Amino acid sequence: MTHPPLRVLVVDDDEDDFILIRDMLCDASEGGYTFEWCATPEQGLNELRRGAHDVYLVDYLLGPASGLDLIEAVNREGLTRAFIVLTGRGNQSVDMAAMEAGASDYLVKGLIDAERLARSIRYAVDHTRFVEVLRESETCHRLLFDEGPVPLMLFDADSLEILTANEAAQAEYADIVPQLVGARFDALLAPHESERFAAQLASGELVDGKLSAWEYRRDGHAYRYVEGIFHAMDYRGARAVLAHIQDVSSRVLADAQLHLLDRAIQCAGNGIVIVAARQPDEPIIFVNRAFERMTGYSAEEVIGRNCRFLQGGEDNETERALIRRALATRQESSTLLRNVRKDGTLFWNQLYISPVSDARGTVTHYIGILSDVTAHRDAEARLAYAATHDAETGLARYPVIESMLEEHALHQAERPMTLIYADVDRFHAINETMGHEVGDKVVAALAWRMRELVGERGRVARFTGDEFVIALPMMALDDAMALAEQLRGAAAVPIDIAAGEVRVTMSIGVASYPQRVDNLADLLLRAEASMTRAKHLGRDQVCAYSQEDMLRVEDRRMLGARMRAALLADEFYLDFQPQVCAGSGRMLGFEALLRWRSPELGLVMPDRFIAVAEGMGLMPELGQWVLDRACAQMRRWIDEGLADGLVMAVNVAAQQVQRPDFAERVAQTLQRHQLQPAQLELEVTESSLMENIDRALQCIHKLCALGVRLAFDDFGTGYSSLSYLRQFKVDRLKIDKSFVHDLPDDEDSVAIARTVIAVGHQLQMDVVAEGVETAEQARLLKALGCDALQGYLIGYPMGAELAGAWLRERPTGVALPSGE
Repeated sequence: MTHPPLRVLVVDDDEDDFILIRDMLCDASEGGYTFEWCATPEQGLNELRRGAHDVYLVDYLLGPASGLDLIEAVNREGLTRAFIVLTGRGNQSVDMAAMEAGASDYLVKGLIDAERLARSIRYAVDHTRFVEVLRESETCHRLLFDEGPVPLMLFDADSLEILTANEAAQAEYADIVPQLVGARFDALLAPHESERFAAQLASGELVDGKLSAWEYRRDGHAYRYVEGIFHAMDYRGARAVLAHIQDVSSRVLADAQLHLLDRAIQCAGNGIVIVAARQPDEPIIFVNRAFERMTGYSAEEVIGRNCRFLQGGEDNETERALIRRALATRQESSTLLRNVRKDGTLFWNQLYISPVSDARGTVTHYIGILSDVTAHRDAEARLAYAATHDAETGLARYPVIESMLEEHALHQAERPMTLIYADVDRFHAINETMGHEVGDKVVAALAWRMRELVGERGRVARFTGDEFVIALPMMALDDAMALAEQLRGAAAVPIDIAAGEVRVTMSIGVASYPQRVDNLADLLLRAEASMTRAKHLGRDQVCAYSQEDMLRVEDRRMLGARMRAALLADEFYLDFQPQVCAGSGRMLGFEALLRWRSPELGLVMPDRFIAVAEGMGLMPELGQWVLDRACAQMRRWIDEGLADGLVMAVNVAAQQVQRPDFAERVAQTLQRHQLQPAQLELEVTESSLMENIDRALQCIHKLCALGVRLAFDDFGTGYSSLSYLRQFKVDRLKIDKSFVHDLPDDEDSVAIARTVIAVGHQLQMDVVAEGVETAEQARLLKALGCDALQGYLIGYPMGAELAGAWLRERPTGVALPSGE
């Protein structure tokens, strides 16, 4: 193989010496070198920096300068070059200085021949290339160690002192040991693991390179679960151990959760069967013990078979057609079948089938829930079932409940009877934004959950599209309230659909005879009235009937009849409440607050009419009115020179956030009033985002891209899911006034305020406290690190003219209380 010639640069102020070196090497190796020459230190330094040569022959004396200065300058800049120092006469001190400066060799001009010079050049080039490779390798391994995502630590095998640790390890275990290097490695272990660790380290079992499980400390009294791989190695002449540590707490907890779920399924009273939808002939892959008891077949006898073997010869063609249609369309289905046990006996099976989809929406499995209803069914009951039950949910229709009430009045009028009236909150938004098909799935899932919870204690009926009525014979009010709370909790569990999951809540009213209602015929109306109160109180609540409920129902109906005309008649207006910096009192902006002044009713506050507007579907129109008026007022204040640097905060309703064109409407409003996006802050509530998380996320991302500020209103009063809070990336959290009211005397309220502020700051959000009414509250919130304050202490809600005057009187903000 032919090697390219080595590129040689001679840095020497004597051209004769250059010619001598060139001729000497050319005679020794024809074509093996190319030569260049420069005479001054400045030229030499530029060429060394450029690095266009393989080797540099540098004269020790370059006029008044030293060639070693060039070498040291290049070394300080981190450049690797092959140097040979040349001198007219040699001595030991010059030799040592050249080597210390980084030269590969030191040669005396009069004592070298072509062979020695060529050998020295080859050594210098090879040595430099080796150093470069070694440096690159060290840099690469250091990068892998320092920047790797897996925590890595190196500790002394005898003293257990941690010698070095990467950033991942330092971040992972900072809550235990703030500075890892210098600490003992066993300080990370849970106390009960220390003895096992010491024994395995002493025996050599620890460093065999095999994966092992350990428990490590966590901040507080809990432990984290980790997996470690340990390797013995030499480190700077000492015995050391390299530890790869991976936190697997989430996996361990997930395995425990799976175990619990398996136990729950096995303990269920209903038969459960799981079918693989993507395998040929859709075989059974799992059955629980209740299935085995119900059918007489063991799990080993049915795994791998299609469920058809349960059908027998009974004529179930209509029901089978429903099942086939549900399977073909990947829909949930509920039907009544006559199935056959292993011993040949028939039983009525109330079968509920639900598809299970993967992350891409592909149905991978079906879950079947089998209920043996043989004891309660016969041929006549089967016909009655079809006539009196809802096809989508399998629930009874309300006439069945009416019959139960009539029977109770005739034969057991002295015994209690309770009705539960449950309504899905904001169900119209699901149908509007996600389609009626999803709405039907939600209703079916809720129906199944309610039926499972109620069991034999009563009867669940579907009253209207998203309303359910549950009759509970012989159940008194207290027990019914407890059951209603269970129903409310079950409804809040996310419902899986092909596109992800849907979260809903239910408002529930409870009316009991004869405890609070003295006429069975009035139970339904009274239960509905208490459900309406639950809606008015913020939804996702359970309310027992009281006399005031009927008055509220009539009030809501009256408000609903007037509200649309009130919007057209311009009876609504805005008040503005100031927000200031908690530290300095500097004015930050206003929150726009909607009010209604009716000629007939007087002043109507939002907590009275907002729920009515939502129920009527008026909030998108009313919310746009608020946004437009607030932006128009902000424009006027800017033109008057009053709003420099201020932000206008506007509350946004769930029906607005869930609309796909909301961000575009906001952009048009800003453009119409010539406002910058950063001058507008939209306040959204947790519940408005949770109605459809995916759609809400899309809307929030569009608003963020637009540059509008976002605030999380009433934080802590709803779902308070930190995982979702992290996804939404809002600018500010607002501590609800219910948590501020009891400050500073109530310890729980102080703890909540401190936690919300810490969460907000950890997520790089400002925190605003609402409802600040006293100087003590302001001082405490400031001490806790709260960023902004809003409330009567700062300023009452006021009309636009008063707010403008308020700004003129306080151009620099307000004076906040100071001291203890």
